Amino acid sequence: MRLRGWIFLALLTLCGCSSVPDTQSKKVEEDEFTLHEPDPLETFNRYMYGFNRVLDAAIIKHVAIAYDMGTPENVKYCARSFIKNIHGPINCINHLLQGRVEHSTTTTLRFILNTTFGIFGLIDFADFIGIKEELTSFNETLATWGVEAGPYIMLPILGPTTFRGATGYAFDWFADPARYFARHSKSHHNNHHQFQNWLWGVTAVDIVDIRAGLLNSLDDIYETSSDSYVTIRSMIFQRQQKIDKKLNKR
Repeated sequence: MRLRGWIFLALLTLCGCSSVPDTQSKKVEEDEFTLHEPDPLETFNRYMYGFNRVLDAAIIKHVAIAYDMGTPENVKYCARSFIKNIHGPINCINHLLQGRVEHSTTTTLRFILNTTFGIFGLIDFADFIGIKEELTSFNETLATWGVEAGPYIMLPILGPTTFRGATGYAFDWFADPARYFARHSKSHHNNHHQFQNWLWGVTAVDIVDIRAGLLNSLDDIYETSSDSYVTIRSMIFQRQQKIDKKLNKR
């Protein structure tokens, strides 16, 4: 997996940290969840956490600030809609693996409508006519199959997750039909990997857009938490618990 893909997956994981409690409640959460969060690799994890923060502070955050301040909102909307549409096929696959045929059909219909009437996904046409999106992932698929979240792990560049989450991200990355086509297409127009390079460009925009949405949240965590490593770890486990609870209600 290439560097750009790893960074992309790290930011996807951190999206679960966008809701930040106040300082006092953070301290309560740290005390409450520490004993129930398996972290056998804590020494390694803390080292990698520091490495990832340095990389973010040196490069990604500055690009995200420039993007957030200089890009018109309608351009951001089109970019987000287009990227979501590209991820439609992998969502469809995961819905099928979870046995949710109806949601898989809806996701397929959304992809067709947005690719055609939505101008290749630049406009979320399906949403405008009332066909709502339900995102999923292989992490949720594994949870549906009864796989536990497992221990916490902080991977270099990949970022914070659990063993189950890491497996889910890897599957979603490699099994995504759009990326498979980009890697294996032998058509005349793709002889020099134009489509693959274009897809990397889309991924880069997604990285920056997601990081821009986390500017205030992550800064607040770093500034107010007594131990930001523990705070983020707790958020990741809470996110996994929410996934499990949601699936149990189905």
